[in-house]
Amino acid sequence: MKLFTDDHFLIGAMHLTSGKPCQDYAISGSFGGIAYAIVSDGCSSAGLTDMGARLITHSAARAICGHWSVSGDIVSASAPQEIEIDQEIVLGGIRQTLGLLPQDMLATCAYACVGAEGGFVHVRGDGVVAFVEKDGGLMLLRYDWANNTPFYPAYLAENLLPTFISAHGGDPDAPALTETVWTKDASGKSSETSRRYSLKAGIAGAMLPISRERLEKLSFVAIFSDGVTQVENIDWRDAAVQLLSFKSVGGLFAKRRMIRFVQTSHASGKGPIDDIAYAVIRIAPDGKQKGEDSGC
Repeated sequence: MKLFTDDHFLIGAMHLTSGKPCQDYAISGSFGGIAYAIVSDGCSSAGLTDMGARLITHSAARAICGHWSVSGDIVSASAPQEIEIDQEIVLGGIRQTLGLLPQDMLATCAYACVGAEGGFVHVRGDGVVAFVEKDGGLMLLRYDWANNTPFYPAYLAENLLPTFISAHGGDPDAPALTETVWTKDASGKSSETSRRYSLKAGIAGAMLPISRERLEKLSFVAIFSDGVTQVENIDWRDAAVQLLSFKSVGGLFAKRRMIRFVQTSHASGKGPIDDIAYAVIRIAPDGKQKGEDSGC
C-alpha cells in the first residue's frame, strides 16, 4: 500500500466581495509511514482567524508527526488525545510569540491520519468527511452545529469553554451536533441517516476509526470545510462527489480538481459562497503506477 496526499483551498464569493481574507486552510503530507490531511475553518465574525486556521493546521501536522516519532502507532486509543495535547502546547506558545489574541485562534480542526495498520478521522468543529471505496462506493459524513455555532479547539486552550456552553443553552447533555451520513453503493443506490451528538460529545469531537481491513478497501479519504455545503445551486452531496471525481491522480490532483470545480460551478451560480477547503489522502496498491508521484 502507498499513500499520496494533496490539498487546496479557495476564497468564497462572500469574502471576496467584502474584502475579507480566505479563512479556510488545508494541508496534507506524509511522515515516515503515515499520511495526514487537515482542514481548518476560521470564524468569520472573530479576529484574525485566517492566521488561526493556518496555525491550527500546521500545529496539528506537527503533533501528528511528533506522536508517530515517539510511539510509532496512530491506531491506539490514546493517539487523538496525545495529538490534541501536543497541538495545544504548540498553539499556546505560537500565539503568545506572535502577539495574537484568543479570538484570532477561533477555527475548527478536522483531520485524517492513516498508516499501514489503519488510522482515524477526528472532527473538532464542523465540515464533511468522505470515504471513497475502490469498488465505487462512497460515504459522506456531514457535521453541523446548532445555531451555526461550531466548537473551536481554542475554547479549551483559552479557557473560553463556559462561554461556548452558555451559547448552546448551558446543558452539556443537550443535543448540539448533527451527523448526517449519506452513502452510495457500487450499484448507485443511496441512503441517508442522521443522529445527534450531545454538547459534551461534540466538544470531544467526532471520532471515526479506520481499521486496517477498512483501509484496504478505500481509495480516498477526504476532509472538507463546510464551504462544500455552501456552493450556490449545487447540493452538498453533488459538490463533494464532483470534488472527488479526479481525472488523474498524479501531482496536484486535488488542486486541479478544485480549480476546475469552481470554474464549472459558476455556470449555475456564484460558485462557493463561503471559503472552501479540502485535503485528500489517496490509498494505492504497492508499486508505482502510470501518472503517479512517489508516495510514503
